[in-house]
Amino acid sequence: MKSKKDYWVSFIFCLPGKGELIQLALFLLLLLLSLLRVEREYRYMWFEEEGLVHVLILAPPSERDERLSATVKIVGGDFPELYQKRAFLTLYGASDVPSKAFSVWAKVKAEGQRVFVSGSYKDIQEVLTHEPTLRDRFIKRVEERVQDQELKALVLTYVFGESKEILFQDVQYYFLKTGLVHLLVISGFHVGMVFLVLRYLLPYPYGLWLGALGVSLYVFLLVPSEPPVLRAWLMLLLWVFVRLNQASPNGLGILLFSASLLLFIKPEFVHSFSFWLSFFATLYILLGMRLLPSYGSVFYRYLVLPFGVSFFAFLGVSPLLLSLTHASLGSILFSPLVGYMFLPFTLYGILQLSTFFSLPTFPLELMGHVIVLTVAILSNFNLELRVTLSKEWAFAVSSFFAILLYAFGTLKRVEK
Repeated sequence: MKSKKDYWVSFIFCLPGKGELIQLALFLLLLLLSLLRVEREYRYMWFEEEGLVHVLILAPPSERDERLSATVKIVGGDFPELYQKRAFLTLYGASDVPSKAFSVWAKVKAEGQRVFVSGSYKDIQEVLTHEPTLRDRFIKRVEERVQDQELKALVLTYVFGESKEILFQDVQYYFLKTGLVHLLVISGFHVGMVFLVLRYLLPYPYGLWLGALGVSLYVFLLVPSEPPVLRAWLMLLLWVFVRLNQASPNGLGILLFSASLLLFIKPEFVHSFSFWLSFFATLYILLGMRLLPSYGSVFYRYLVLPFGVSFFAFLGVSPLLLSLTHASLGSILFSPLVGYMFLPFTLYGILQLSTFFSLPTFPLELMGHVIVLTVAILSNFNLELRVTLSKEWAFAVSSFFAILLYAFGTLKRVEK
């Protein structure tokens, strides 16, 4: 006889139909509450003043036209309402920063959810003490061990989630032109690979525990806690939880519950573009896979299905991308090929992480050069879409087709 816990695990995370509708209702409620909470908070975040700001650099700064730009976290100073918030820092007359943490007299401009800090390099008041984190130590180790500058930037971006702005400009262009920039963003692919490597080191169920622990350490100690990372981590933990309860996980229910929990804890994610890109990409993959056979030949499983995943992910995010920049059909055609090329690169990167980058770096550099060369060749194909959509229309289109996919999947399930 099932306990109450087993019943709710089965009802919410495993069964299609009512369990999914409960999760959808919860998600829509949390979405509405998040919008109300954030709008109320940001209603008072409209000002432009000068004062002392203590900042912590979150990503490597970029220099252009004798000014330095960087994403920072405000950790102190004259604006307590901005503490722990992210901001865009511009330092004029600077080619570098004196430290990862410092205080500067600057002009602070808040526009709702966006905060801008601008000042002169001469206005830096003092360098603040900053204890290096484990992530800082790993990044420093990579900088010491990897000599090739192009590949060093690729490793820092792909493995540690550093800003893609540190990539060489031509490499950035290749990935943007081909629609493959999403492969560089820490997301479900990275989280899943770390889990799978650790999962099979121990027999069931201990491998599941080891994988969940390893992923948690990776997410919270080595990479930035961005919405796609947290979403993938939460989904993985819920998947492991359901498996440990001897049930078959329902991906859609787990996605909706994860998104609801994130919005409850971090309501500001409702305005995060990366949150919605990650959400719709995963949603469309889960709904789209319901329309395709789960089993088949080796050719089907390792070639047709990956193209199916790319197609549905592109279908989900392309309206949002078109509201901001552009989309490329290369995301469908090239993602499986380059994704497979990233597999050994990822595996060796995980081995390097486990040994504090003590293994030879030549294999990583060789695989990285092959990946960059391949993407450079693929960038010669012009598959860009240049249609302009408003954000309102983008969300409406993505939501409408998600409903259609869900309806088709439900009809298919009923026919069976």
